[in-house]
Parts: sequence; C-alpha cells; structure tokens
Amino acid sequence: MEQQSLKGFDVLAPVYDRFASLVYGSAIRKAPLFFLKAIPSSADVLILGGGTGWLLAELLNRHPESKVWYIEASAKMIEQAQQKLSERQKSQVKFIHGTEDSIPGEVQFHAVITAFYLDLFPSAKLQRVIDKIDASLTPEGVWLVSDFIARKVWWQRILLNVMYTFFRWCCGIEAKQLPPWEQQMTAQGWEAKEEQLFFGSFMKSVRYSRRGKER
Repeated sequence: MEQQSLKGFDVLAPVYDRFASLVYGSAIRKAPLFFLKAIPSSADVLILGGGTGWLLAELLNRHPESKVWYIEASAKMIEQAQQKLSERQKSQVKFIHGTEDSIPGEVQFHAVITAFYLDLFPSAKLQRVIDKIDASLTPEGVWLVSDFIARKVWWQRILLNVMYTFFRWCCGIEAKQLPPWEQQMTAQGWEAKEEQLFFGSFMKSVRYSRRGKER
C-alpha cells in the first residue's frame, strides 16, 4: 500500500471514530476486542492500521507488560493514538508512520492485529501483504483478524459499494471490492481456531494460527 496515496485518512482522523460508530454502532469496537485474550502476556505485538489508537490503549490496559509496534499510514491518527496513552504506556510503543512495507525486519512478533486492514487490498496484492506479515511472526504466533465478510444480503452489498467508492475517492485505497481474505489466509497456511460474527454477520473476528501449530 502506497503511503503517499493515503493522505485522506489524515483528513478523516478527527471524525473517523464517530463516523464508524454512527454507521456500525458498538460492533466496530467489539469485533477487534473479542480475541485480545488470546495474546500471550508480555508479548511483542504488531498492530497494522491501528487508526486513532483506541484499540492500542485497550490492548495495553489488558496486557500491561506487552511491547507494541504500531504502524499507521496517517500521521494525524498516530497523534491521536499517542494522546490516549499514559507516559508509561508510550514507552512501551514504537510508533511507525508507514504501511506493511514498514514492518521492521529485525523483530519477530508473538501476535499481530489487523482490524479492518485486509479489506484495503485487491486480491492480487493481498497475497503479498499476507506473506509479508507472516514473515514477521514467530512460528507459534497468533494473528487476530477482524474484517467485513461478503454475503448475499442486499443492504450489506450496498454498504460495501458505498464504502469502497468513498474510501477510494477520499483516501486512495487500492481495492475496489472486498477481497476473499478468508480464503487467502487459508490458502497461505493459516488456520482459523476461533471465529465470532458481529453486526448481522457482516463482520467477523478470527483467531488464526499457522496450520499444524496448535494453540
């Protein structure tokens, strides 16, 4: 994902959370929080596309000994995320203004969180993104995914079309439609261990581990 093409998220930063809650209610937060308990204590955690930082703050409240690498393409959203943390919590976070291309190669993470992130990519690009994230995780690493799922429900199809039209115009995202992220995760060696549906089965949270690595 090209960082330069995502400046529109800076414009949305002051209203992003309120806008998302207006459309999706509490589900937009419940989904990413659902499997946080699966993250080991004192873990090194990667959060990609963390937005304004409410999820980061919740993670550190629940796992106060964790260290977090927080990668976000919007500088304005990083500013908001920093404001939500105590000084001690800030010392536990490495903030990186960037995208999946900014994942530090010298770190192996125990967990990664991608909340409404995989939907930003066209299917062909998503394969490379999954591989890149995969390479950053320890063999026993856990991957928590929350995202939209495609179902043949009229209001969900309309909402997806509106979302992609808006975010392509405003923020320059690459995808034109929801990629088959579940199928691609499975095809690339990841196994769903637990799942939970939200918002009329329009959102799904999944706890993944590598196939053959029980956890």
